[in-house]
Amino acid sequence: MRRIISGLFVASMALSSAVGCSYGAIEAHEGKLYIARNDGFLFGALRKLYECTPSAGSMACVQVKGKP
Repeated sequence: MRRIISGLFVASMALSSAVGCSYGAIEAHEGKLYIARNDGFLFGALRKLYECTPSAGSMACVQVKGKP
């Protein structure tokens, strides 16, 4: 029973790291935030860059096309 639970735990950790995403960088410039989304799927083939404008109580984000 312990081996099955350990195996399921290791498998779930491996699966979440393989298909999950992580935010590699957040940078502020001239009152805007730039968020680089780097994923672990296909060696980062689905990278995206977002430009966010913070306002009172919310944040509007737009994907920057043609970058990075």
